[in-house]
Amino acid sequence: MKKQNLLLIGLVAAIPAVAQAGVINSPHDLSQASWNTRKGVCSPCHQAHNTDKDQIIPLWAHETTKASFTMYNAGTPKSTKLDATIPSKPDGASMACLSCHDGTVAVNQSIGGLTGTTSQFIAPEAQIGPDLHNTHPISFVYDKALADKDRELNDPTPVTGYKIGDTIPGLPGVAAPVPATWSGSSLTGKTIGEALLTNQKMQCTSCHDVHKQVGSAPSSGIMVKISGSDSSGRGSLICRTCHIK
Repeated sequence: MKKQNLLLIGLVAAIPAVAQAGVINSPHDLSQASWNTRKGVCSPCHQAHNTDKDQIIPLWAHETTKASFTMYNAGTPKSTKLDATIPSKPDGASMACLSCHDGTVAVNQSIGGLTGTTSQFIAPEAQIGPDLHNTHPISFVYDKALADKDRELNDPTPVTGYKIGDTIPGLPGVAAPVPATWSGSSLTGKTIGEALLTNQKMQCTSCHDVHKQVGSAPSSGIMVKISGSDSSGRGSLICRTCHIK
């Protein structure tokens, strides 16, 4: 059996079929791209062997951005209004997202080298760029201590914290910030830590599900986990899940 076939078998075994199914026909489905000669759904981002030594996400096989990032509060008046400690650069899953969306790394740039003959970059309208100072802060620790200090954030503590779907503490009589139905796996009854955070951190993946499986992501064009606006005019449901507004 050819080495390439063995790699594909290993990859399929390692990554759940439901994740692959969620990616198919989504903006992250690159299986029909001209440079993707193997036509793999998972292989543009993952592979079974010889993956990223830092494992920013499981089986990460894409080149990781080396851009110099400007974070949310860097040198701005906003830094005096934040209780969270913003790191000097993104980490974890956010680095995986930015490795295409910052526009500095080709979509077809794997750890092993360029796939195809020409670098293909993400569409300009999907590029965030390395300047994140006007973007929601990422890669910071969001825990009970931060919620207690801020006093306008729900407690994200796994198991014991605020449960998605419950009325927000401090806002009696106000509807819980959840859509009427979930198009993906339900988030009702889960804490913010369980449903949205990764290792207690707010990341790009806190709001977005790249595999279109969780919450509202399957039917949301931007793959947001909790989509829609509050019927009483209080704002975005995903924002109100964490922010007490």
